[in-house]
Amino acid sequence: MVRDGVNLNRHKFYLLTIFIGVICAAFFIYNKYEPLSHAAPVSSGQENIIQSFPDPNHTSYRMGLYLDTASSTLYGKTLLATRNTTGIALKELWFTAYPNAFKNPGQSPVPANAYYSGYDPGWMKIDQLKVNGQETNYIEQGVSINANLPTEILPNTDISIEVKWQARIPRVAYRYGSKNGVYMLGNFYPALNVYTTDGWHNSYNSVFGDPFCFNCADYLVTMNIPENYGLVSTGDNVETIAEDNGRETHVIRAKNARDFCMVVMYDYTQEKAKIAYTDVKCYAPAGNLSREHEILEQSRQILNYYACTFGSYPYQEFKVVFVPMQGFHGMEYSGLIFLQEEFLQPDYNKEKSLFILAHEIAHQWWYSQVGNDQLREPWLDEGLANWSAYKYLQDMQGKKPPAVKQFPNGVNLGRELREIYSTREYYQTAYTGGEEFWFGLEEELGPEKVIKVLRRYLADYQYKIATTDNLQHVIKTEAHKDMQNYFYKWFKQ
Repeated sequence: MVRDGVNLNRHKFYLLTIFIGVICAAFFIYNKYEPLSHAAPVSSGQENIIQSFPDPNHTSYRMGLYLDTASSTLYGKTLLATRNTTGIALKELWFTAYPNAFKNPGQSPVPANAYYSGYDPGWMKIDQLKVNGQETNYIEQGVSINANLPTEILPNTDISIEVKWQARIPRVAYRYGSKNGVYMLGNFYPALNVYTTDGWHNSYNSVFGDPFCFNCADYLVTMNIPENYGLVSTGDNVETIAEDNGRETHVIRAKNARDFCMVVMYDYTQEKAKIAYTDVKCYAPAGNLSREHEILEQSRQILNYYACTFGSYPYQEFKVVFVPMQGFHGMEYSGLIFLQEEFLQPDYNKEKSLFILAHEIAHQWWYSQVGNDQLREPWLDEGLANWSAYKYLQDMQGKKPPAVKQFPNGVNLGRELREIYSTREYYQTAYTGGEEFWFGLEEELGPEKVIKVLRRYLADYQYKIATTDNLQHVIKTEAHKDMQNYFYKWFKQ
């Protein structure tokens, strides 16, 4: 049915009025809660020392969000507070706008079978961008946004960024998209990119892998959705406010989160368990209770194994959400993972399902807690997550790891995502090659020493971004012997 112009204008005015109301309510709610804590200011003696930017100890996102299910559009306002810890005067800022990856059919990373009703675009539009109160011009470059600052920001200066934006959610079964009343909102908001001594770590479009590099931050988010929908997200839902218009606002907090992810869904059930101080939750479409309960118990056991082996799980909640997603068996976010709905089918390979579940949960340590640049060094988190999953299966399930090595003479793990040209090559390098690095290290040092390496790796780089050089330094420190020949085997090119 085609609406006439008058009705369309009324509809836009109605949405705008609601959205303004949501944002006003969001600021009221923000004031209700204590400010997110930050570390003490950097001393003036450190002004010329380049630290990772944005520094997790000085960075917070406050977002007011409104989901219009009729148009599959998410309206948002972001207040981002941080500090210039780069050691230089900043003349520009770079952001990731991942919804723009779905803007053009020829550049979309989505497999063809995920577009269940034909190609449908997704995009992000920046309506207003201000830095320290000044209007700021920006240029879109694929999934990156370059903001040219009207005034240089000196080192050790606080930065306030305001962004009004809207993002269309495409009809596609993917980590960002919607199907059957389920909105999968991974990397949905404009996120400030990382700056180090190597310069800006900017995202780009890729048909495989995770083309991201983000620092941790604190989040305080309000999300307004229709009341007949459910919401699962990173962090803790601290309050739900019912409205008299058939909608409700959820208030969510998250500390030290690598990213912020949400799922808005219809007709889902929740199973819940507890481990120590953490609530473990599983969400699945109604009618899958037995399989949902099985996955919940497996998740609890895996989470407990990793916490005892590597170090504590730091968040109050961990969530598993089954979603209609193609292109990935699973997908990791801070405090939350996606799994394909196919896992719920009675005839799905249970051994494969358990391995994938263990792999994705391992990312709560090797990605969420210890971050890495997934564009430049994808092997760091993926290879370690694979090896961790095999260790769980070996120690807790009595399953032997792979007996045949694909790379007995090593392989070049130091390849960037842009230097890998196929999904098969990506998996061979980042996953298989990465896991074999760790199996080889066990042969070199012994299993107990490798666990000591990883505990120190976690302790030294928790909530930071680690590099291959950082990892090698930790290994050499714990090994107490020359490791150059072993490293050369895996990084000889």
